[in-house]
Amino acid sequence: MNIGIVGGGIAGLTTALRLINRGHRIFLFEKDENLGGLAQAIDFSGAKLDKFYRHIFKSDKEIIELINELNLQNKLKWIKTPMGFYYEGKIYNFSTPVDLLKFSPLPFIDRIKLGLMSLYLKGVKNWRKYENITIKEWMEKYVGKKIYDVVWGPLLRQKFGDRADEIAMTFLYGRISARFKSRKKGGTEEVLGYLEGSYQVLIDKMENIIKQSNCQIFKNTTVEKLITENNKLKAIIANGKEYPLDIVILTCSPDIIKKLYNWHKDFDEKLGKHEYFGALTLIMSIKYSLSKIYWLNIADENSPFVAVVEHTNFISKENYNNNHIIYLGKYLSTENILYKMRDEEVKNLFLNYLKRIFPFLNEKDVLDYKVVREPYAQPVVKKNYSEILLDYKTPVQGIYIANMSQIYPEDRGMSYSVKIGNAVSNLIIKENL
Repeated sequence: MNIGIVGGGIAGLTTALRLINRGHRIFLFEKDENLGGLAQAIDFSGAKLDKFYRHIFKSDKEIIELINELNLQNKLKWIKTPMGFYYEGKIYNFSTPVDLLKFSPLPFIDRIKLGLMSLYLKGVKNWRKYENITIKEWMEKYVGKKIYDVVWGPLLRQKFGDRADEIAMTFLYGRISARFKSRKKGGTEEVLGYLEGSYQVLIDKMENIIKQSNCQIFKNTTVEKLITENNKLKAIIANGKEYPLDIVILTCSPDIIKKLYNWHKDFDEKLGKHEYFGALTLIMSIKYSLSKIYWLNIADENSPFVAVVEHTNFISKENYNNNHIIYLGKYLSTENILYKMRDEEVKNLFLNYLKRIFPFLNEKDVLDYKVVREPYAQPVVKKNYSEILLDYKTPVQGIYIANMSQIYPEDRGMSYSVKIGNAVSNLIIKENL
């Protein structure tokens, strides 16, 4: 069969690989000039660097299996990673149970409760019981208002703004569950994985396999419309050209899918209920290290960014001309004035606040910078999200969906993109034997 895939991110590439292996001819359409989606890399500081900070958890089974399948396992490195927490002008180590016990912004009994909360959630199997309660409601009821106000409340408001109090407890469950599975030594040490050379290594390998399979990849190509006949896919229109297809898999966001076709009213309304926040990240190359911490959460609502990620505390600076790589990240609505700022304005705003945390930082020591944006980066997970969760099959024969909104209850990540790529391709194979 001739199968189209809209979107060349990890989900789309995984789907292509699986269907190629069953003898189908693939037509992959990507609106950008490069494949990879959120996982693609840029040229920065003498090397390939991921556009957005990323790492692999030990629990990320699907992407680890894909890396092994593509014989890239020698490039996957597991590294101990120190974490930190910035609160009321002070940096606290936040990696181990001992660090937690020393976290003075919380009363001692609340430090114990915060640790026990994480241990409890790690062992929960029935995530559905968290669907109809928000993080704020659950924490204030079962853990304590002080813990929410000091730790999770500020972080959620940094990530979801004025929507923070609406976020379902399933979101926090998914994050904590994945994180604790990456811990060693009884939970006292966290190790994270990274592909040497950036995740572009994985993307390039997948792209080469697709090309060698006599399939076609169309970059800088926007899919504009789906054409059907008798409620069955007939073709798609991309860059003004018609491509006859038997099946198409849409890996783009529900907002984009909604615009591609005149869907039945009920399905159209379901698509319209999905909300996303965008991502805005400043990447900098500087002359020296800011601290020994890899990931520093910023629990200050006045900060323009939610985290300081010092990539070269994870991957050696030798890979980047001996310069230090810093990511400053923020999730926000694409209508937010910050998202629309010019790159230089973003840099100046972020740097001014960063100097409050690290007063020794001199702007003259910033060697290079890059601002990257992505409009569909984080689904807004509200209560009873499963009621709007999209099936892989749409009401139209031959049209399938595989995107980030379907990862629920887990949080978005590359491994889950592999997972949904595997799932939708298995479904297509099963239904079209």
